[in-house]
Amino acid sequence: MLTQRTQGWADISWEISETKKSALQEQGISQLLVRLYDVTGIDLSYQTPRLLEQYESEELFTKSLDIPASDRDYIAEIGYIAKGERWLAIARSAIVRVFNPIEPDPLPEDLAAVSQTDNGLVDAEPESAIVFTPRTPKWAYVSWYISPNQKQVLRQQGASHLAIRVYDVTQIDLSYQTPQLVQQYECEEVASDRFVAIPVSDRDYMAEIGYVTDGDRWLPIARSANIRVFSRPHGDFWFVADAELIIHGATEPNTTVAIGGNTIKIKPDGTFHLRLPFSDGLMDYLITVAADGESTRTIHKKFSQETSES
Repeated sequence: MLTQRTQGWADISWEISETKKSALQEQGISQLLVRLYDVTGIDLSYQTPRLLEQYESEELFTKSLDIPASDRDYIAEIGYIAKGERWLAIARSAIVRVFNPIEPDPLPEDLAAVSQTDNGLVDAEPESAIVFTPRTPKWAYVSWYISPNQKQVLRQQGASHLAIRVYDVTQIDLSYQTPQLVQQYECEEVASDRFVAIPVSDRDYMAEIGYVTDGDRWLPIARSANIRVFSRPHGDFWFVADAELIIHGATEPNTTVAIGGNTIKIKPDGTFHLRLPFSDGLMDYLITVAADGESTRTIHKKFSQETSES
């Protein structure tokens, strides 16, 4: 499983079944490897992806790694090298789009995914996207990017507030059937990811990002792939720990509060609340409040987390 954590790093996690481990031992294979590939613009049915990194593997393990470039597609594979330096893959992750959730940096000209339109104009803006990744049988991680153009169009259609919807799509054909809505979470514009609860494991789920209008009309933006959330087998020892950052405060009612340049919702009593996944490294937020459109005050907060495993 390949899981985007931020635009700069991701987790690769893997587990080898007992049946596969026994088969590998019979073949005398003791060292497994994990590989990370760039598959942007690649058709894996007949093209070879570009190998970026290779890591030694263990039977049950998770590794954090740097992502060389955002707005690219990646996969991870676990396998081994046979005689003749031939790579034999055991399992492959889904393709994961790693995008810059807040403000995409321009890619180098030779890497930019651009398209030539009929009138000769070049459109290089990344498409809106959402990635849904299970973390445990009880919760999952959702990250998203919304293109500025699409955001502007939806606001003209009456978009009021951003939300994440989680659907149960078990045995559902989305081409003609309606999935069951199981969760909806309001999101602030400053956020680009969050954790969501999983009501029942061993089911298929899909996440959707969109806007709700003042009339409660749903304006969808992007859908994730359908993801199976598995339960853990009894007796299997496992351990996963994630963290969330909660920024809360209060000011005078009828003022405007912005975090990182994005306006957040204030309750009638003047309080506000922002909940974000706490990634490793530095999280830097400039919090600004404007009382009358001219008088402003700012608070600069920096948060840092470091994770180690043993």
